[in-house]
Amino acid sequence: MITLAGQDWNPGVQVRVGGLPAVVERATGTEIQVRVPVEAAPGGIAVVRVEDGTPGEQALVLRVEPANALVSAKAAGRFLEQATWGPTPQSIAEVRRIGFERYIEQQFTEPLSDYPEPPAANDQQSLTPAQRRLFTIAVNGSDQLRQRVAFALHQILVVSAVKMNQARMMVPYLRLLHANAFGNYATILREITLNPAMGRYLDMVNNDKPNPASGIRANENYAREVMQLFTIGTVKLNQDGTMMLDQEGKPVPAYDQSVIEGLALALTGWTYAPLPGEPARSHNPVNYTGRMVAWEANHDTSAKRLTDGFQLPAGQTAQQDLDAALRHLFEHPNVAPFVARRLIGSLVTSNPSPEYVARVAAVFQASPSGERGDMKAVIRAILLDPEAREGDTSAIPAHFGHLREPVLYITAMLRSFGARIADPHSLASRASQMGQNVFYPPTVFNYFPCCIKSRTPYWWAPSLKSSPSTTLARQLRRSGRVRSAWADGDDRSDPHIDMATDTSTLLEALNNTLMQGAMSADMRDAIGRALEATTDPLLRAQTAVYLVAASPRYQTQR
Repeated sequence: MITLAGQDWNPGVQVRVGGLPAVVERATGTEIQVRVPVEAAPGGIAVVRVEDGTPGEQALVLRVEPANALVSAKAAGRFLEQATWGPTPQSIAEVRRIGFERYIEQQFTEPLSDYPEPPAANDQQSLTPAQRRLFTIAVNGSDQLRQRVAFALHQILVVSAVKMNQARMMVPYLRLLHANAFGNYATILREITLNPAMGRYLDMVNNDKPNPASGIRANENYAREVMQLFTIGTVKLNQDGTMMLDQEGKPVPAYDQSVIEGLALALTGWTYAPLPGEPARSHNPVNYTGRMVAWEANHDTSAKRLTDGFQLPAGQTAQQDLDAALRHLFEHPNVAPFVARRLIGSLVTSNPSPEYVARVAAVFQASPSGERGDMKAVIRAILLDPEAREGDTSAIPAHFGHLREPVLYITAMLRSFGARIADPHSLASRASQMGQNVFYPPTVFNYFPCCIKSRTPYWWAPSLKSSPSTTLARQLRRSGRVRSAWADGDDRSDPHIDMATDTSTLLEALNNTLMQGAMSADMRDAIGRALEATTDPLLRAQTAVYLVAASPRYQTQR
């Protein structure tokens, strides 16, 4: 409730707050009491306008500040940049009210927003509906943390639609990652190993034991990648993620070719699950709906040598060899820093300090409950680490953060303005135009290599290869409304248009909305000068949004 003082208000006075009509509780000639409909305003600012039929109107700026906030708006926005697909005015208000820890715990219990069952094999198999679904969930969904972690996992545990380009192939794999994002990494490792999409993508399915007479050799593809990319990497690591060096200062290899060959043999003998109603065969027909199954006659039963001299004894079943091999990999000392480093890079910063990696790796090795690989504990450790939260109350270090890949660029922009989207929409094609075709990473190494440097010395910037262009910003400018070309169709005026006549207020709101208060004075001045070219509120708001969104500073999540 707010009270507005004035002189000689006419009967039928109307009040709008942030472009929305307010409920006038009481009106006299000199005073109006209104119930404000704004609980969470973009940028924390709303403009109050009073219209009573007389020429002109009164306007004032209302700062929307939750009572008894636990954290600042800047801190809440930065945290949500890392934990979600982008902060919304509502989520910022919620985090300010309940704090980081409680928000994470609530997210752990949010119902899963999943992909629908893929169509039958003889139906339309396009991945376009699944691509659209990713953006719909990302912008509208309530289980933000699960979806963001699952997306990060898919960039580590890659199955690409370059090869697996039908919904029946890809969607079950995506659902697997969503279902296990808050589980245990050992479970994730086991599930992806036996998943038929992964089996086909990296050639483990129908990988038979060697037969020199017929020229059959065990396929080494999955054995190589499960070590190189999914668990331990190519060199031995210290717990802080730095490389172990030998006496000559050279990195110590984590494995050699003989280990790849041994693991490949350990993983022989697996085929698709039988189709419903059909008998099991040595090579079952293609089936993407269940875990792969073992056909013992195709499994190599010799002894195998794995990393660090570990031996699998002769005579074991396919299941025994797989279980023992995956357990050995999961318990390898490299796994904790390797996985920690990759997840930190996806969620928080491309350039974590060794100390940050070591702290998260220690939690991976043993959560507070003593569980190794507990994803919930690892996620808490990543998001609540002092290095992740350092910029909440102080200057953000120059090396901190990561470039927004196109998908995150789009979702963050839309969510910042409180947009909602509905199918069908074209966001997946927008991301593809920017260089990231969702579900189609070109190789098992993901959408972009892991070791691209920016011009800043020692700043690793993996997504630099596909950094966002200004395509979305141009679309926003041309769309006719600031919120987005794909909003849910309501016709209320945007708060930023409402405040666009006042340059200082508009830029402060956009600074808070899009940049978590990090807009420099030079950037503010430059945008302000550009806005002098027009007095039209819509064009001024669109121009300001365009210039902020197109800036290198916005394209870096910090």
